[in-house]
Amino acid sequence: MLQAINLSHNGLTGSIPISFTDMLSLSFIDLSYNDLEGPLPDSQVFKKAPLEWFTHNNGLCGEVLGLTPCSLSPSMKGSKTKRSRVILFVVLSIFGSLLLFLGIAILLWKKKKSSKHNASEINKDVLFIGSFDGKYLYKHIIETTNNFDDKFCIGSGAFGSVYKVTLPRIVRVGEVTLPKGKKIAVKKILEIEEERSIDEQLEIQILTQIRHRNIVKFYGYCSTTQHKFLLYEYMEKGSLATMLNTREEATLLDWIKRLNVIKDVAHGLSYMHHDCSPPIVHRDITSNNILLDSEFRSCISDFGIARILNPGSSNQTMLAGTRGYIAPELAYSMIVTTKCDVYSFGVVALEVLMGTHPGDFITILSSTDVGLALANDILDQRLSFPSAEVAVEILTVIKIVIQCLNASPVCRPTMQQVSQKLSSLLIPPILN
Repeated sequence: MLQAINLSHNGLTGSIPISFTDMLSLSFIDLSYNDLEGPLPDSQVFKKAPLEWFTHNNGLCGEVLGLTPCSLSPSMKGSKTKRSRVILFVVLSIFGSLLLFLGIAILLWKKKKSSKHNASEINKDVLFIGSFDGKYLYKHIIETTNNFDDKFCIGSGAFGSVYKVTLPRIVRVGEVTLPKGKKIAVKKILEIEEERSIDEQLEIQILTQIRHRNIVKFYGYCSTTQHKFLLYEYMEKGSLATMLNTREEATLLDWIKRLNVIKDVAHGLSYMHHDCSPPIVHRDITSNNILLDSEFRSCISDFGIARILNPGSSNQTMLAGTRGYIAPELAYSMIVTTKCDVYSFGVVALEVLMGTHPGDFITILSSTDVGLALANDILDQRLSFPSAEVAVEILTVIKIVIQCLNASPVCRPTMQQVSQKLSSLLIPPILN
């Protein structure tokens, strides 16, 4: 009856026992970072498993996408390999000769070309996605940040650090022309394990596909032998978490601004879940990943662990996200759905109203009738109590949030429903 088992990082050797096929209730098994080899057991949980359950082993084979099919593994090639060796040798010899001549020609061409340029010119492996001024922009970023010196860092996360850069002249990036003096955010990606490069590619794929006023603008991606970094719209007010954690900044976020922040996040998530095909799940909606501009418009950022939902897959994955914001069902199901983001949104929305992370109050709130008296107790005490008109709107938002925090994902509303309900609120526009 065992449903989930984690055997990663145990130094296990040999093959996976065939007795696992008898475990009919098994829905999750992590065997990564061992020394296992041979075929996967013949059962549905192994056939439909994601690759990350089996990474960093000696020689596992099976039907999982990314693993070598057992028919092609070294122990099962057999006589087919022997019969093809002579043919393969001849073909490779001819192909190798052609490559040799081609390589010599390329080297001569590069040598001739490099003699025409100054030796101090930036590397030729610079790649800017959608950028007409890539070489110039790369050189300016390196000079402005003093080769990414820590003293120029304005923020950091699990996979990289963020720097602010001001453009000294007009720069064209894709179809966008950035004016002189424009500030951009540069997220330098840390050079860590190989799997992270897959996440980078997925993050870039997602960011190049989505366009919404409540999702931070993505300008491009740069890769060289020395650095990899992403270029984003710079958000002057920084993260929502920073504003809420600083008393002076928190008082600037009055009740109207806070309600609009909640609406902005809901609109951005609704777009990702219902207007993108296939849907995109962020998986890490937190106050740290909500950024605000000078007009207090909020945008969703940091798509490093986002997941594109595959309709033909179980969408099982390793547990990822930030503690305190993760939907409770992920701990046992390991299945990503849009309802996971709905729960995280509920936590962030409550945090905006309370001024701090709700913690265990989430459980209390779900079992209590919400009225103005309770609202008065939970609202951020650093602000004066809202007017009667705004208090009614806040009470409505709290009731929506409680639905988002339901322990059962089936009972939670969709982000589209949440977005529509919040749009119907009579929240006045922000006056600056």
